[in-house]
Amino acid sequence: MSYLDEVARLIRHEYLNNEPRWISDSIIPPEDMVFLEKECKVDSEFDPLHTRQQLLSQLKKGHASYEIKSCAYGQVIAVYEKEEQKNDIPWGLWGRILRMYTTKGGSKPFKVYFLANTHVRVAPPIGKKIEPQHINGGYTYPCNHETIMIYRAEDATRVLLHELMHSSCLDHHEHGIDRVEAETEAWAELLYIGFLSQGNRTRLNHLHQLQSDWIQSQNQQVRKHVKRPLDFPARYTLEKEKVWQEWGIVLPYAHTVNAGRSLRLTVPPDPTLKKQWKVSPSSTIL
Repeated sequence: MSYLDEVARLIRHEYLNNEPRWISDSIIPPEDMVFLEKECKVDSEFDPLHTRQQLLSQLKKGHASYEIKSCAYGQVIAVYEKEEQKNDIPWGLWGRILRMYTTKGGSKPFKVYFLANTHVRVAPPIGKKIEPQHINGGYTYPCNHETIMIYRAEDATRVLLHELMHSSCLDHHEHGIDRVEAETEAWAELLYIGFLSQGNRTRLNHLHQLQSDWIQSQNQQVRKHVKRPLDFPARYTLEKEKVWQEWGIVLPYAHTVNAGRSLRLTVPPDPTLKKQWKVSPSSTIL
């Protein structure tokens, strides 16, 4: 059975169930606020611009809004830079994703802190290094369901998939950090198109071609910034493509999309998909 066949089977099985039911809360629990304040003050190599702390500071000053939702499989505390972002999260999809990882990684619900900074992923001018502020958007701690931190709105659904792999102990640390991240990212992008297809092979085949082309187009740009094979951010880009090649799922380049300077790692969804998942046309989170 191919990787795509297995993903389609897994996702079809998920869609035999109704979407998880989300319940809204009105106040961030004090213990979560204390944790956020502490966590956001810690320097992170993934967030060198301190976007977490900046958005949390805006929230405390009343210049940002928030939303708290819980389902049987986890809780999301979302802080929005802009009020209209409240229409941007595909809650039905996120609930299904959390349920799948809860089933695979154990019974303990997840806790997601989502600081929805609106900065998009864009490569710097040619000759400049691609740094974490250009591409990263989240982190977690290995085998820890309590601290999934997403601090960029763009591509947050893919980031959720990626970080849930780490928090569920589904990565293989004996392979070294670059290989771990490349494989984790490869799975995240494959599962992303699987979820958007709802396991339908015709839709999955279409999204597979788009994503394969996006990867190849984007890496043409990335190669202009990377001087040595494992220079940052090869683990999420060039090495990730090699994993797809090993799995036999990189398709001949059909030029269906052009990534340009974008460092978003999944192909941007079209308006039809955004409508299907009940998010605003301007949403970058899906």
